[in-house]
Amino acid sequence: MHKTRGRPKAFDENEVLTAAMNYFWEHGYTNASLDNLLLVMGIKKSSFYHSFGSKEQLFSRTLELYRETISLRLQTLKNQIGPKKTMLMLTEMTINELRETGNVKGCLLINSGQECYNKYEDLSKQIKIEFNFIQGIFELLIQEAQSKGEIINQKNFKTITGRYMNGLHGLIVIIQAGASDELIDDIVLSLKEILE
Repeated sequence: MHKTRGRPKAFDENEVLTAAMNYFWEHGYTNASLDNLLLVMGIKKSSFYHSFGSKEQLFSRTLELYRETISLRLQTLKNQIGPKKTMLMLTEMTINELRETGNVKGCLLINSGQECYNKYEDLSKQIKIEFNFIQGIFELLIQEAQSKGEIINQKNFKTITGRYMNGLHGLIVIIQAGASDELIDDIVLSLKEILE
């Protein structure tokens, strides 16, 4: 028996997923209409359902892509500039995004967690898993920075990680709320102090 082949994909799946991820990141899950997603992704409805199944399944795939992208970026930065400077670079990138665009998108996982919590059970579970994975990467960065003497703070690495992530998220939230430059500078300074 000969197996019949389906029609070949006429699109690069990674490009399409990246476009969808960026759209979700900007508009959120609930506000992302299928028509707009199809437009941004540049595919037809039949291809969408054949490749991704549903909007929820697509969003799930973009969350995985986000985690993979962030993990790779953090690993690359760590190899180039070391663990502590990688953590500080995230703060700098947030401020640069504000200066260049006038806005900060924040973390897709945090944004999605706020939107999906107790509304979409499967997505909420996945967001928690993806977030914990990213948190684990930050913990490893802190541990390595402590072992190299880059961070002399002797508090438990989990405590430092929690305070750093909370501070970074707080920075993003106050920027999005239109905080003054003085308050933004103060939080940036506190993030540096956490990593001393």
